[in-house]
Amino acid sequence: MTAWRIRLASPEITDADRAAVLRVLHTPVLSRGPEGTALEEEFSRRLAGLPAALVSNGTAGLYLALRALGIRGGDVITPSFGFIGTLHAIRLAGARPRFADISPETLCVTRETIEEAWTTSVRAILPVHVFGTPPPMDAIARLARERNVALIEDACEALGAVAQDRPAGTHGDAAVFAFYANKQLTTGEGGLVVARERSTIDRIASMRNQGRGEREFDFVGEGFNFRLTEMQAALGRSQLARLDRMLAKREAIAAGYARRLARIPGICALPSVREGDRRSWFVYPVFVEEPEWRDPVRKILAAAGIETAPYFPALHGFEGFREPALRGSGLAVTSAVAARSFALPFHTALTERDLDEVSGMLERGLAAAGASTCRLTLPTLVGSFA
Repeated sequence: MTAWRIRLASPEITDADRAAVLRVLHTPVLSRGPEGTALEEEFSRRLAGLPAALVSNGTAGLYLALRALGIRGGDVITPSFGFIGTLHAIRLAGARPRFADISPETLCVTRETIEEAWTTSVRAILPVHVFGTPPPMDAIARLARERNVALIEDACEALGAVAQDRPAGTHGDAAVFAFYANKQLTTGEGGLVVARERSTIDRIASMRNQGRGEREFDFVGEGFNFRLTEMQAALGRSQLARLDRMLAKREAIAAGYARRLARIPGICALPSVREGDRRSWFVYPVFVEEPEWRDPVRKILAAAGIETAPYFPALHGFEGFREPALRGSGLAVTSAVAARSFALPFHTALTERDLDEVSGMLERGLAAAGASTCRLTLPTLVGSFA
């Protein structure tokens, strides 16, 4: 294993976080206790008062949301540009992913790309807030209402984002957040589902706990063990108390990268979000002008001890998701962006010196590849090849 000097991701764990977990370990209640209940209530207050249920991870949350909203088959429209857990949840629910292309302005699906991918078998729309950037949720929500299908927001990368002046995750029938170690807030593993209707959350709360009803051994339906532990909930509560400060740190680091990248030929970063939206910075992706530059540039960074990762691959290229019937009318933007994207180190412990070093090595790698075009933008770049 490479000993990275500048890591791709690193969770922010404080003495207060460690103390919160230790307090739980001094009690006899390690699961299904007051920490989890309190964290659900705290998230609910932050997310427009929507009822909430903690779950073991984001993928489990997506699956439970699909099941609770009655998805047992048919097509679910979602992007191919994102994390594969979304597709696994759709398949596990007995449905088929139907891929819609993405916009070069947001890297998310739009109402127009969803309509292009539509079939008579569509039962749900599952847009992803890719890289913490909100899709146009107002237009997508109208489409879901017009066509009477479920709308589930995959907000696993978007805690703290704002979509059309409302918190991300508050536009659909349900939404899912995730708390893996590289997320804006971490519980190690973990996730949260919020829903418009209390009855939806009640079904999810039952299913996550082996299908239990109100009494301890009253089993009322299908169930799983998708619970979150009290130690994880305590860590989540400690982190949630300073979430806004962590988000501000991430935004400042993203701005620092943007200033440096503006002078480097052959590469661009994410566009600005539209008015009324706010991105919650999950990772910091960049996009090279030519796809054949990506791997050589990453090798130069790796040789300097700087960790990067390809974010995201086009999922319709993977075995099991290549069937033409699962695709929309075209995925040109998805394919082109995926071939050119990778993520730079991004976490709250990065220093100005780290940003200088990463950017310097990035510039050296692109110069070696022959880059010469300055001030690329992603929409302009995509327009030249999609």
